[in-house]
Amino acid sequence: MNIKILSDDIVNKIAAGEVLERPSSAVKELVENSIDANADEINIFIRDGGKSEIIVSDNGDGINSNELGLALRRHATSKLSLENLNNISSLGFRGEALPSIASVSEMLIKTKTKNEAQGTSLEICSGVAKAIKPVNQKKGTHITVRNLFFSTPARLKFLKSENYESLTIKKITQKLAMCNFKVSFNLHINNKLILTTKKKKDETNHNLLKNRVTEILGNQYLENCIYFDETVEGFKFLGYLGVPTFHYSNTNNQFLFVNGRVIQDKSLNVLFKLAYRDFISYDRFPQFVCFINCPRSEVDVNVHPTKNEVRFKDIKSLRSRIINLVKNNLKKVNHFASTINTKKAIDKFSRSPSQRSIELKDISTDSSSNTESINEKLKSKEINEEKILPLGFAKSQFHKTYIISETNDGIIVVDQHAAHERIVYEKIKSEIYKKKITTQILLIPVVIDLDKSTIDVLGDLLDRVKSYGLVIEPFGVDSIIVREIPGILSGCDVKILTLDIINELIENNDSKSVEEQINKVCSKMACHGSIRAGREMQINEMNDLLRKMESTPFSGQCNHGRPTYVELKLNDIERLFGRK
Repeated sequence: MNIKILSDDIVNKIAAGEVLERPSSAVKELVENSIDANADEINIFIRDGGKSEIIVSDNGDGINSNELGLALRRHATSKLSLENLNNISSLGFRGEALPSIASVSEMLIKTKTKNEAQGTSLEICSGVAKAIKPVNQKKGTHITVRNLFFSTPARLKFLKSENYESLTIKKITQKLAMCNFKVSFNLHINNKLILTTKKKKDETNHNLLKNRVTEILGNQYLENCIYFDETVEGFKFLGYLGVPTFHYSNTNNQFLFVNGRVIQDKSLNVLFKLAYRDFISYDRFPQFVCFINCPRSEVDVNVHPTKNEVRFKDIKSLRSRIINLVKNNLKKVNHFASTINTKKAIDKFSRSPSQRSIELKDISTDSSSNTESINEKLKSKEINEEKILPLGFAKSQFHKTYIISETNDGIIVVDQHAAHERIVYEKIKSEIYKKKITTQILLIPVVIDLDKSTIDVLGDLLDRVKSYGLVIEPFGVDSIIVREIPGILSGCDVKILTLDIINELIENNDSKSVEEQINKVCSKMACHGSIRAGREMQINEMNDLLRKMESTPFSGQCNHGRPTYVELKLNDIERLFGRK
């Protein structure tokens, strides 16, 4: 075939394939245009998941009538300095959104600037513009997109159900609304108002973000999060981190923004997962809202047609900053556990007897969405610490598994095994890192038979095992002998403990970082050394456990991310009995 220049129609359709993945992509591009036009009120109307109709209307600056036709040309933009691609401040800058959407749809644009006496309209069908006409239009821009992808049937065929496409539009609108505090958003889907936010300008960033998160995710989200606002070497980090017990089954409740831009970058989301790995199960995901603001020269936003990904100049330093930020802020959690468990417990108690078939033990920690951050809760607890201990005083034990304690404003139910497991874990880990682990010499050393291949591999790991407080030596051809164990684990089954740690070390010797290996080994050891469910405890033992919980970091959750206790306030209990 001979080389030829593609027609503008084909070029626009190819560009549309890069920029527009689905209807939500069109919504994102149009809303970002509205934000760049300084709009502080944006209304979005959707029909049939965006396939039949998308309307985005704003009160922004509008488009000059003599430039409206030019706005439909590819790579025509008012947002970019032609000399500098390293100083991009606008959300859109490629000049591809409008022509790309227009090339695969039927589009109507109505717009007016503040200096024009009347508005201007332009109708486009499959990229072909019709006559520009005057129209009655208030200041701003009103864009209607109908029959998206009608001229590219292959793309239309791969779209999913109306409900799914509507959900993706809701999600991207939530993210755009989250990072634009001063703009009001109204999203209507099939004539039903799905999302609405109010514009508030004369407040601090903290209050603006707090209000916006509440509007989008609900009060309960904030109640189980820590607010952070830190600047590190020119990088500003702002947002909320969910407490470890406030986790989710997927990454839907993770909101990440870079210089005011919505980012969907798995490599950055993984950093938060790594920072939480010591506190939640591998199949659960932390919840967070994080704004990263940095000099524009430090980040390249021109790496992807949809602008969902960015590239940082020094990604290694950023990784370290994010992980340290998360870990340092999670230290503020102390023994706090998610209020989700309390709410679910109350809901279960409130049901009629026929509805109470699900027992309290089934309470899980899925997310949803409340008003005050945990920081304010921690502050009030610190103030009252001298008057009453946060976790109260033990009153009884039931089913030899749970401790009931009384506080000045309610009761607390503690899972004795889960709580003690975290306490033992933190103590062992601290001793290992400080190289101060205390060991106990076994009066009768334990001999363990192993196959020769395991012994050969283990030979290189014995020094590392010793750093964990286990003193093991070869014993004959196919055995080892355990002479010392960590003092805190006295009374455990030495053989099972040793085999568990050996298997953990052999399996992850090369694939895991040293820190992760230590954490995994400590977790195994803690499980063996903690108070078991089914063990009867005396009142003084229970109170000792509560006091250790109060002084142990992250004791609100066990090593697997499950809560260690549920709290019921007196007011909640009185409501259950109709007293309030």
